[in-house]
Amino acid sequence: MVSDRSLNNCGILLAALIGFTATVQAGAVWISYPGDYALWRGNDLQARRIEHGGGYPVFWPTYAPHPLVDFRKDVDLKAPETVELASEGVCRIMGLGLASPMPGVVSNRFTFPAGKYTVVARVYSQGKPPAIYMDGPTVKTGPSWKADWRMAAAWQKGVISPPAECGSAGRLAPPTVCSGGEIRPSQFTLATRPAEPVAQKRIRGDHVFADFGRETFGFLRLRGVKGKGRIRIVYGESEPEAMCEDFNGSDQWEYVDAEPGEEQRLKVSRGWRYVHVIPEAGVSVAGVAMDEELCPLSRVGAFRCSEERLNRIWEVSARTLELTTREIYIEGAKRDRWTWSGDARQSYLMGYYLFGESGLARDTLFYQRGGDPVVMHVNQIMDYTFYWFLSVREYYLYTGDRVFLEQVYDRMVSLMDFAIGRLDANGRPHDRPGDWMFIDWAPETLHNTGGVTSFEQMLLVEALEALAYVSETIGRGDAGYRARAAKLRAEIVPLFWSEEKGALMHLLKDDGTLDAQLTRYPNMFGLASGYFNDAQRESVLKNVIFNDAVMKIQTPYMRFYELEALCRLGLRKRVLDEVRAYWGGMLDEGATSFWELYNPDEKGAAKYAMYGRPFGKSLCHAWGASPIYLFGRYVLGVEPTKPGYAEYVVAPDLGGLDWAEGVVPTPHGPITVSVKGGVATAAGPANCTGTLRWNGKAVRIPPAK
Repeated sequence: MVSDRSLNNCGILLAALIGFTATVQAGAVWISYPGDYALWRGNDLQARRIEHGGGYPVFWPTYAPHPLVDFRKDVDLKAPETVELASEGVCRIMGLGLASPMPGVVSNRFTFPAGKYTVVARVYSQGKPPAIYMDGPTVKTGPSWKADWRMAAAWQKGVISPPAECGSAGRLAPPTVCSGGEIRPSQFTLATRPAEPVAQKRIRGDHVFADFGRETFGFLRLRGVKGKGRIRIVYGESEPEAMCEDFNGSDQWEYVDAEPGEEQRLKVSRGWRYVHVIPEAGVSVAGVAMDEELCPLSRVGAFRCSEERLNRIWEVSARTLELTTREIYIEGAKRDRWTWSGDARQSYLMGYYLFGESGLARDTLFYQRGGDPVVMHVNQIMDYTFYWFLSVREYYLYTGDRVFLEQVYDRMVSLMDFAIGRLDANGRPHDRPGDWMFIDWAPETLHNTGGVTSFEQMLLVEALEALAYVSETIGRGDAGYRARAAKLRAEIVPLFWSEEKGALMHLLKDDGTLDAQLTRYPNMFGLASGYFNDAQRESVLKNVIFNDAVMKIQTPYMRFYELEALCRLGLRKRVLDEVRAYWGGMLDEGATSFWELYNPDEKGAAKYAMYGRPFGKSLCHAWGASPIYLFGRYVLGVEPTKPGYAEYVVAPDLGGLDWAEGVVPTPHGPITVSVKGGVATAAGPANCTGTLRWNGKAVRIPPAK
C-alpha cells in the first residue's frame, strides 16, 4: 500500500496525450469513476432540446462528474513491464519514483518496476470526466481496478468503488462506445448514415418542404446554400406541424446562419418526419438530405406471429424504441428529449427484450440518480423516485450485474432517506411543497392534494422492497426497509378498499375519509402485485377493469401496466385484442412510430394537440413501444427467474394466435422460442438453465440446448 508520505513526495508521470492512439490489446479498457461519464453525456444530451426556437434546460437538479479521481490496482510484477498510457486529463502515477518528462514533452509509454505494490493513478480534468487507459502485458485498466474521489484518506479506510468501464474493443460500455485505446471516451459520437427524403418540393416560392417517409432522427443537411442571412428550419412529426409558420404554434423550429456552399450540415441532431426550410430574403436553398443518427444498440430480439397487424405493431414499436435510444434512454425524438424515470423504467424493460443490456440502462440509471446531496425527487416527481428503485432491482434480474449494485447502493440509501423524510406522520407518501405527483396524464383531480393516494403507497412499498433486496444481495442487511414495506403493504387494502364500490379508492383524505374518485391505477397495480383475495380480484375486474364507466387510460404509459396486470391473470387474448385496437389504431392514423397519448375519438388537428399547444404531442414516445415487452415476456413467455438468466422460464401463451416465434436476448446469448402446430420448442444459451412450460407440462432446457 502506498503511504500518505509517498503520495505527497512521489515522482510524477505527466500523460497529456491528446490524439494518442494505442494498439488495441484484449482486455484493456478506459475506466472512469462510476456514473461520471453517464452524467457528462446525459447533461450534454438533454441540453440539446429546443422549443419555440430556443434552448430548454431541465427543471430539476443536475450533477457534475468528479474533477479529481484516484484509480488503484494492486500488482505483483516478476519483471519490469512497459505500459502504454492515455488519460482524459492530467495524470500522475503516484509513489513509484518514475522520472517526469521535461516540460512540453509528451510521453505515452513507461516502465513499471518489478515488485509487489499498489499502482495509484491520479487524474484531474475539469472539462470532461477523468478517465484512464493502460495497456501492458499484464497491467491493463479494467473492472478489477478501484476508483475513489476522496483521495489518500479513502485508500486507508478502504472506501473505494470498482470503476465504470468507458469501453473496450467490440462492445458498448457505459456510456460511450470506445474501441480499446483507439477512441477517447470524450470523442465518441453516435454513428450516422446518409438518407434522402422520399419526396421534396418547393412551396410558397423559395421554401423547401421534404418528407422523409417515416419518423427519423439525425442531422439535417442543406444543399446548394447561397446568399448571406438566416434560414428558419421547422421540424414536424406531422405535415401540418411542419407547415405551420406561426412562431408560437409550431413547437420545434430553429434559426441557423447560412453557410454558402455545396452542403451545410446542421450541428445538432433533431427528430422529425417532415422538414420545412424557410430562407430569409437574399438566401436560397436547393434541397435537403440528412445524416441519420443511429441507435447505439443492435436489435437482437425478434417476434413474428400468424397475424400481420401484430407483426407491424412489433416492428413500429422497435423503431420507436430505437429512435428514443441515444447516448442514454430519452423520452421522445421530438420532445422532450429528456430522461424521465417513469418513462425510462419501461424503456429498460423493452430494451431487455429488444437489445439485451449493453450498458445503456446502467448509464441511464446512473444519470437519473445523479449525486448527493438529494434535494428533490427524481425529475421532481415522487412516483419517479420509486420507479427508479424498481428499475435497479429489475436491472439486476435481467443482467446479473452485481458490481452495479455495489456502485449504486449508497446513492440508493441517500435517495430513500430523502423520500422517507417527506412521508407523513404515519409513514405514508404525502405530497409536499415542491413535489410533483404525476401518476399519468389525466384530469388534475388524479394528482392528489390533501391526502395519500393508494397508487403512491403501492409504489413506495415496492421501492422499499427493492432496496431491501439490493441491501441483502450485497451483504448489507436490510436496515429495516423490509419491515417498513411490510407494514405499509398490510395497510393498503384496509385503508383504501370501498365495499360500496368493490375496489380500491384513489385517495385517503387528511380527515381520514375516502375520496369518491375511483380510478384504474391502484386497482390494476393491486391485481399485478397480488393484493387481493379471489373475491376482491373478481370484484375489481368487474367494477373497474371491465367497467367502461371508469375513466379509461389514454396513454401507452399506463396501458403498459394495465395490460401487464391482465397478462398476469392469464387474459392474453383480451390483451392482444387491446393491442390490436389501441396500437393498431395509431397505425390506422398513419403512425410510423407510437405516440405519447392516443384517443381514438380525436380526429384532425385535435390528435396532434397537447399541453394547450396545437402540436405539443410527441408522436414518437418511448413509452409507446411496450408491445416489445408484452410480446416477449407474455406471448413468447420468456422470463428470468434468477439474476442474469442463470435460470429462466419459457411459458408461451399465444392468446388465440395460430403460431408465434421469436428471440429474446440474454447476457449469455439468445433464447429462441417457436410455437407452431401445437408444439412448443425453445433453446437457450450456455451457462443458463431453463424450463419450458407448455400444455400443462414442464421440460428442462439444459444449457446450450
